[in-house]
Amino acid sequence: MTPHPVADAERLRYAAAVSNPSPPPPDPFAIWREWVSQSERQWNAALNQAMGSDQFSQAMGRFMGMAAEMQRGVHDALGRTLTALNLPTRTDMLALGDRLAALEDRLARIEGVLRASSPGNGAAGAEAAVPRPPRTRRPPPPEAPEPSGSRGGA
Repeated sequence: MTPHPVADAERLRYAAAVSNPSPPPPDPFAIWREWVSQSERQWNAALNQAMGSDQFSQAMGRFMGMAAEMQRGVHDALGRTLTALNLPTRTDMLALGDRLAALEDRLARIEGVLRASSPGNGAAGAEAAVPRPPRTRRPPPPEAPEPSGSRGGA
């Protein structure tokens, strides 16, 4: 039998491909990652250079001053609006919380003094320290049993 010419060509092509593999196709994600990395390095260098200048520092200082002025203006306007509506501001609520905390502290100190001055030095002793009115009302006397023969009626 004679060898088939197409089969011989296929074998030769396969042998060439196995012995001399072609390079893998380029990875699009690897190319993209490299581009992002280079772009990031370039932006970092440019922005670090810009932020290191005196002009940037002065501009940032002016911007922060303007932002603080705007915040103060909004705070004042909102405070006036809340006052006109007879509503408490944040400052009012904070002051109220401080006053409430001070009252709770004073009450705790008073309770401590009362417990210490009570004879039993306990919860029952604190209740005993409060004078109670005398008990003058007496319960009604028990009723006498009725005789068995006198059932009212016929």
